[in-house]
Amino acid sequence: MLLSSLLAGGAWAAEPVKLAIGEWPPYFSQNLRENGVFAHIVKEAFAREGLSVSYEFYPWKRALLLAENGSVSGSPGWVMSDERAKTFLFSDPVILSKEVLFFRKDKPVNFRTLADLKGKTLGATIGYSYGTAFDAAEKAGDFTLDRAIDDTSNLRKLLAGRFDMIVLNRAVGFELLHSFPTADRERIAASSVSVSEKQSRMVIAKTLPNAEKLMQTFNQGLAKVIRDGTAKRFLDDAEAGRYAPGN
Repeated sequence: MLLSSLLAGGAWAAEPVKLAIGEWPPYFSQNLRENGVFAHIVKEAFAREGLSVSYEFYPWKRALLLAENGSVSGSPGWVMSDERAKTFLFSDPVILSKEVLFFRKDKPVNFRTLADLKGKTLGATIGYSYGTAFDAAEKAGDFTLDRAIDDTSNLRKLLAGRFDMIVLNRAVGFELLHSFPTADRERIAASSVSVSEKQSRMVIAKTLPNAEKLMQTFNQGLAKVIRDGTAKRFLDDAEAGRYAPGN
């Protein structure tokens, strides 16, 4: 049963808010504490307004479809687009997803603008876009981009000296590094300046009963979690690997 109705006096019904998500550690994962840091922030935001949350894991396309047809109350983890905005309400930004450069500490990178990458060899992942400006610089041949099937392979190649640096989501990169030996992990650093940034939000289908009220409730709780520093503390914990089971 979906939490889609209000009781007398404006209080929500007692059922948990059912949300569909997929695997994207450290943001979302069945194998992480609190189902990952993004899931934790969303859960805490609803809790501030007296609502509990239940998560269901699916492939991401399926999660969005279930939110669209009302099988679940919503789905967090999406970037706003004109096409999606035809169907969904978007929450205020939950996290700022940052694509940065990971490099070896013995070959430091001083990155401020894309011009600093001229002549360099970078690792990236097949199927990913790193922003309009980055894609244009790649097409212009300003640097060499070698794409691999996954981020873990790129980190291994970076350690082996195959690349000058790799482009990778900051939180995802540090999550992956926690599975590497300590000696290897300590050889890697990340740029403080982002290659690109995207705001990730929660979506609720416009056709869901009381969709606007539910979104308003979430945004109110989210504002509290951000304002008092809870969201930042959760994100810092994720970067430090404290969402691993048992931590």
